[in-house]
Amino acid sequence: MDISSKYFSKLHQPGFHSLKHGYAFLLDIYRVGKLMEAISFVLWEVMYQLRFYQINRRYVKFTETVGSLVATETDLLGGLMPIQLGLNNQKIDCQLVGVDWKYCFWGTDSVLWGCRFSSLTILYRSDDHSQSASAVYDFQQPIKSIYINRCNVLFVCTNGTLYKSHDQGFSFVQVLQLSTSISYFLFNNGMSELPDQTLVIGEYGSLWRDKTWKNLAFLYISTDGGDTWKTSDFLIQQGVNKHIHLLKYSRLLKALLLTDGDNKKQLWLNKSLIRLDRKSSRITDGWCLINKYHHQMGGYTSMAETEKEVLLGSDYLAGTNFIVSTTDGKLYDKRVLPDPYRRSPVMNMVTRKSSSGNEVWACSYSCLSAEARSLLMYSKDGGNSWTRVIEFDGTRNKVRLISTSHEPTADLYISVTEFGNREEQHRHQIYRISEKLQGSH
Repeated sequence: MDISSKYFSKLHQPGFHSLKHGYAFLLDIYRVGKLMEAISFVLWEVMYQLRFYQINRRYVKFTETVGSLVATETDLLGGLMPIQLGLNNQKIDCQLVGVDWKYCFWGTDSVLWGCRFSSLTILYRSDDHSQSASAVYDFQQPIKSIYINRCNVLFVCTNGTLYKSHDQGFSFVQVLQLSTSISYFLFNNGMSELPDQTLVIGEYGSLWRDKTWKNLAFLYISTDGGDTWKTSDFLIQQGVNKHIHLLKYSRLLKALLLTDGDNKKQLWLNKSLIRLDRKSSRITDGWCLINKYHHQMGGYTSMAETEKEVLLGSDYLAGTNFIVSTTDGKLYDKRVLPDPYRRSPVMNMVTRKSSSGNEVWACSYSCLSAEARSLLMYSKDGGNSWTRVIEFDGTRNKVRLISTSHEPTADLYISVTEFGNREEQHRHQIYRISEKLQGSH
């Protein structure tokens, strides 16, 4: 179960109720094996309250500007959710687009492929930067994730099955069955391609069965372009109990990074790039474990890299969250998100190309409390400082980074969702972040 979300609000109740829920909380922690994570939560909380991070200058540093979601009665009647961008320069443009992408992937030929909120089962393509999109293939089941390799071969995951297209989406064949029908890989983070064109997938999903999580922490490897796959359960053998968050190749480190989720929340590094199904004590001979305990950081759900560093976003819902950077895979610089953003995990990161150099965009999100604010932000200096683009209440809205590519692109897409009483009543607006043209307003 999700211990954090189950007890987050109840533990703020006074008196006997707080003690009762606190006791039940401790019992659940012990029963599901999250004691070490809970100890780390307490350690980080004490360090934060004692201002340890402030004294040692370990905070994520923000510029003074901050943007927000802005809604008035007139705006709501007009069907728009206007946003106020907290930008400290005027070189970035934000335009509302007509294609309601849920997520989209740029091919190396500049064609944009994706799934739409209004048609979750259909794969679309756009050749005109989202001025329009054409339906290509209907999978009959909601599309869960999309990946395109460097040869522009399409992979789509739906209903626990991976499909591959040899003809630009006109037909698909089933190439891999994941361990359950609810399984998939996390968009932008759970599938990657190595320099020798080997493809890797980390299985993700949350399935509570018989008072425990069903273990979905399988790694899949293909050396023939995705036609056939080998399954590895080395993570399960190492005691990982739930799923894989992150599986991405880093050109800077010349290594594959993997993070597992739930109880252990570990970070693994593989520089051999050939021994992908085994643990090793040496970083050049298989998967090397970087952290043993939660307080050493791990379990990241997001990653982006610039020319000089790799950035990772932590996944500690209702706890303390960090943005971590490394230049060599050995030393890790950890900076804590300050309140009111501290309890919101950094769910996704994307690198955007700009005229002044690559930017890293990141989005933190929590739906547990209006006090735990969520944030879309970007950095122009490799994470040394961040501009708060949109701050929002995750109980009422959700802002997501929804586009990705192999190489940084000038255009970046975000979705802004306003929650309705039911999912079909949610409202979605898609914006394109791009370089403002000279002379435009």
